[in-house]
Amino acid sequence: MPEIPAGGSAMLWVVILFLGLSLLLYCLLAGADFGAGILEIFMGRDHRRTQREIIDRALGPVWEANHMWLILMVVILFMGFPLVYSKVSTYLHLPLTAMLMGIIARGCSFTFRHYDAVKGRSQRLYTLFFIYSSVWTPFWLGVVTGALVPGGVGLSRAGYLEGYVWPWLRPFPLALGAFTVSLFAFLAAVYLIGESREKIIRERFARRAYLSSAAAMVSGGLVFWAAQKDGVDLAARFMGSPASLACVAGATLIMPLIWLGLAREWGWASRVLAGAQVTLILAAWFAVQFPTLVKMADGHDLTFFNAHAPEATLDQLGIALLAGSALVLPSLFFLFSVFKSEGAGSGEQ
Repeated sequence: MPEIPAGGSAMLWVVILFLGLSLLLYCLLAGADFGAGILEIFMGRDHRRTQREIIDRALGPVWEANHMWLILMVVILFMGFPLVYSKVSTYLHLPLTAMLMGIIARGCSFTFRHYDAVKGRSQRLYTLFFIYSSVWTPFWLGVVTGALVPGGVGLSRAGYLEGYVWPWLRPFPLALGAFTVSLFAFLAAVYLIGESREKIIRERFARRAYLSSAAAMVSGGLVFWAAQKDGVDLAARFMGSPASLACVAGATLIMPLIWLGLAREWGWASRVLAGAQVTLILAAWFAVQFPTLVKMADGHDLTFFNAHAPEATLDQLGIALLAGSALVLPSLFFLFSVFKSEGAGSGEQ
């Protein structure tokens, strides 16, 4: 890992660490919540009500808390890397707005569906919004992430389409959006297996885990193909990074263990393995991209080291993150442990 440039702040590494952890936890926790909505598309008629109740019960206590990590990422970028925040929010305002609208639609529809005292025809509409916003939102999250890589950000002088549409409406960002949807569906399927005591329901979630893992592998291959089409030799960059290769190898080796865990109904073991796999995928991506945050069209890329805030600001942000985590993380752990221990009908293995 590169050394901190002369005159840099040691707190910069603290900020980078929290930014990476926030992204990871958002994918592992909120990603599984989005994935649960995606799985409802393939629920079928048999045992639909039971499966939907399991999903509602699993999401109900914690879905709002999971978005804390997205808010934290936004705050870190706004305060710690203001130039990155301004460029991304300006040039990628369309996919960002689409993503935020999806979060709002999904949150509102889930709230009405889960807590509405009157279970009438309106439930169908709430469920429809919940399902399709669960696909819509992670897709745009992947698109925004992918748009930071090919180097098309910052062409506003060429016109509106070139400056604000083509940077994200291209093969690589769209392929990464599809991969994100598949990955979140896989996480949700694995997590939900342990939420029911009925074997037939666990088997249904296991089948969806197999299918979504296959979809993630196919869409993952599509990401590399799309990168090549966009002029990004992603495969060569992975091959040139020992850390990325190690992470990809680890994620690949974990897959058979996950399949074995699904077949033998290893509840928590399967969850841990799936979480570890997603962690390795994100770590591989981070190792390939580091220290670049945004590739700009003019070649002056924004990195952790040339786009950060002044040292005094980084010091304040780093201290706030360290102090805040000491207060928030134990409370969040307590929240999860209380509601998951209650787990009405949970079939944790």
